[in-house]
Amino acid sequence: MENKPFKVYCNSLQISMGVHDIILNLQNLTPNDTEELGTVSMSPQHAKVFAHMLMHHINQYEEIFGLIPTPPDEEKLQRLSEAGIVNIEREQ
Repeated sequence: MENKPFKVYCNSLQISMGVHDIILNLQNLTPNDTEELGTVSMSPQHAKVFAHMLMHHINQYEEIFGLIPTPPDEEKLQRLSEAGIVNIEREQ
């Protein structure tokens, strides 16, 4: 089987770990569905380097384009949901 590079849009991520691995479970959430996109596993050492590289690029992005807004807290999300502005479905 031939491995080919892939491109994917991910708007949800679950992270777990074992003794030798950090595991990223990529998902795409929509109001009606959760699509499992795939799993990326790496050593803790690689994950630490990845985290530093990601923060470096986020800092560069914010220097160029301005601060990335943080998501609203749970209380605000609940109010927005009750007002019918956003749909927040929880996993069970």
